[in-house]
Amino acid sequence: MKKPTNRKKILEYIFEIISPGSKLREAVGRIQEAKLGALIVLGNPEELKDVMGGGFELNAEYSPQRVYELSKMDGAIILSEDIETIYGANIQLQPNYNIETDESGTRHQAAHRIAQQKGNLVITVSERRNKITVYLGKFRYLLNDIGSLLTKASQAITALEKYSINIEKIRTNLSILEYDNTVMLFDVIECFRTYGLFFRMSEELKEYMSELGTEGRLIKIQYEEIMLNKNEGFEALIKDYQKDCTKIEKILNKVKDLTKEDLLDDEKILNLLGYDINATNLDEKIEPRGYGLLNNISKITKKDKETLVKEFSGVQSILAASVQKVTELKGISKFKALHISKALKRIKNKTALDRE
Repeated sequence: MKKPTNRKKILEYIFEIISPGSKLREAVGRIQEAKLGALIVLGNPEELKDVMGGGFELNAEYSPQRVYELSKMDGAIILSEDIETIYGANIQLQPNYNIETDESGTRHQAAHRIAQQKGNLVITVSERRNKITVYLGKFRYLLNDIGSLLTKASQAITALEKYSINIEKIRTNLSILEYDNTVMLFDVIECFRTYGLFFRMSEELKEYMSELGTEGRLIKIQYEEIMLNKNEGFEALIKDYQKDCTKIEKILNKVKDLTKEDLLDDEKILNLLGYDINATNLDEKIEPRGYGLLNNISKITKKDKETLVKEFSGVQSILAASVQKVTELKGISKFKALHISKALKRIKNKTALDRE
């Protein structure tokens, strides 16, 4: 099985195998409760035979209870990567001792070296510290205690909610400016920055939820509620104000790589949107194409939005378009044109109330 290489994919792979609710976590949990230690290697014995010595072959069906009982003996337990078979136990691992490791205990040193030498996923349960450490190649991850992880996740949810409220406020303000045709690049940067900070926190929370597994059900429900329509809103902002026609996915992927410091840098945001900082004035007036406005109208498709933007190209033109003009567009019926017209009036009235 090909192993992931970047941090995000590695953690997804690890959490899928050992997060609460998984078959392996049940066994590891029993080992922890009994205050025992363990070294578990996932892989094919044929590929590990050059680093294995002693022990005994089992080829038994996996069960958490069996792994728990086998952990009472010294040596490593070898499991299949799909956690279906216990290949062997009481096995002495003999890695290349020239491989560097900063681990202190014998069990952890062997685990770290085997992971680097063979590329297998290796798990240790510390008898003394009662901690679970996972190794994959050079990557090492100490699993969080469920209680502290739930605390971190709850704090992240609170922060995400605050960012969500800020997005609603800044979006409302941007809508008012769009109706008045007074949007400046500075306003766009502020809105982009708020979305960026929101999605940074979202990525952090997703990591916590992955590690929590079944223990994070309630957190996941809250998360999904907060995330509702946020991706669509951010995409609409980018499509409204990007200078060129860079693919949205490309920009979204770059946003995920930005640090908090990057998001506080106006130049980095402008570059992502395709602007040259040296040839751009932040006080420059800019008109949106209309994606954000149309995003607030239900029962119209992406194709409808693209048709309207292509035809009218700009919020002011869309607002001024008559029902007859909209009906003339390909794929838009008179009924849908009436719906769009009424929706735009409702949005305009709501914006007027928000202004007050």
